[in-house]
Amino acid sequence: MAPQPAPLSPPSRPGRSGPVRWRAWLAVASTAAVLGCGLLVTAVPAQAATPAPIALTSGQCPADIAQGEIDGCVTELQDLLNTHGAGIGVDGDFGPGTLTAVKNYQSAHGLSADGIVGPLTKSSLDTTGAVPAALALTSAQCPADIAEGEIDGCVTKLQDLLNTHGAGIGVDGDFGPGTLTAVKNYQSAHGLSADGIVGPNTKAALDAVSTSVPAPIALTSGQCPADIAQGEIDGCVTELQDLLNTHGAGIGVDGDFGPATFTAVETYQGNHGLSVDGIVGPDTKASLDGGTVTPPPPPSGSVLSKIVGYAQDIENGDAEPGWDGGWPGGAIQYVWGGGHESLPGPSTGTCVGDPQSLSCTDPGAIGLDCSGFARWVYDLAYGQDVLGSGSTENQIGEMTQVSSPVAGDLVFFGSSASNTEHVGVYIGDGEMINSYDTGTVVQTNAVSAGGNLIGYYQY
Repeated sequence: MAPQPAPLSPPSRPGRSGPVRWRAWLAVASTAAVLGCGLLVTAVPAQAATPAPIALTSGQCPADIAQGEIDGCVTELQDLLNTHGAGIGVDGDFGPGTLTAVKNYQSAHGLSADGIVGPLTKSSLDTTGAVPAALALTSAQCPADIAEGEIDGCVTKLQDLLNTHGAGIGVDGDFGPGTLTAVKNYQSAHGLSADGIVGPNTKAALDAVSTSVPAPIALTSGQCPADIAQGEIDGCVTELQDLLNTHGAGIGVDGDFGPATFTAVETYQGNHGLSVDGIVGPDTKASLDGGTVTPPPPPSGSVLSKIVGYAQDIENGDAEPGWDGGWPGGAIQYVWGGGHESLPGPSTGTCVGDPQSLSCTDPGAIGLDCSGFARWVYDLAYGQDVLGSGSTENQIGEMTQVSSPVAGDLVFFGSSASNTEHVGVYIGDGEMINSYDTGTVVQTNAVSAGGNLIGYYQY
């Protein structure tokens, strides 16, 4: 393994920030950074409200909107970018995530990709504000072959149909790179020529499955096979997709067991201690239906105490199962994607999703991101991998929100329970232990440093 850089030493009483994208220590001012678990926000006493959106072409907005600006112009910019599938947080703060989204939009629309929202970029974004009304793909108003570059209601309909298969793309009527990738993925998954062109065969396939979704059938019904597998199309798959979505899968519900459903099944199986084969057999059915699989005990005083104790031990650098301390002092550094291997604990991360992460500059770096840290702590406390290897959105889907938090709960941050950005282990007195951001180690921060609070959750 490549030598590991010595982690930064946290201040004596650092503010806590954690796994999903957390702020650096409270003593560190100004710069917002992209974290492994979400957008870090400068630790301030109170979370500022998102500025009301202001039209980009308004006299209240500067000629060039650039990184560092915080106002309603940026709120409007983020809203417009999200109509193109950017999927960024809307907070009125032009940070690194917004910069990347602007550059991606500019590249996809033939603009200079400098990340500065000047007159041309404003004009392009503003003219796309109205989404063309959807037109049936087989309508005479749609060309025989719908291809990249087309902007009309045929593309609006295409994007809607692709999203029923879990594509998760923006619906704007603009056939850009994101739509092209979604088309190719759909074609590959359905035995079509993956050329990215929506011709007669692709149209027919999309229209055929869009007419009606099979009515759900209980997985344990005699109408469902013993093993539900990829390729099946029926109400058993509709029920399966509904159940997977209650655990945060976020897939399209169409009764078609395609690649996205297969991946969601494998993720669910990995998170629940089941054999990860993508086949929905008796054990997976029972688990999803809440049947014979015995869940771990609910939170109790002893388990909650263990959660806090293990979080503190990890912060202090104590050796734990699967971890002997690592660096001088035992401090575990933040690594985007760290902690998401088959077994809980520090691991190498990934460069995908955060080009500024340590995983990009040092692929051998070992550590934890925010959800990887929470997963490991709960595994140590419960004696089993109850949270699994998924993201914060998978974790929050396994938990129940509480109005009166106690030490040992998880505290989540983001815009909503379906769009999480960070998670920390609450230890009481307004503080949490978390894996905060690139360049920091597992540390304690004030809950107020974690960003937009979603709430406190118990397993």
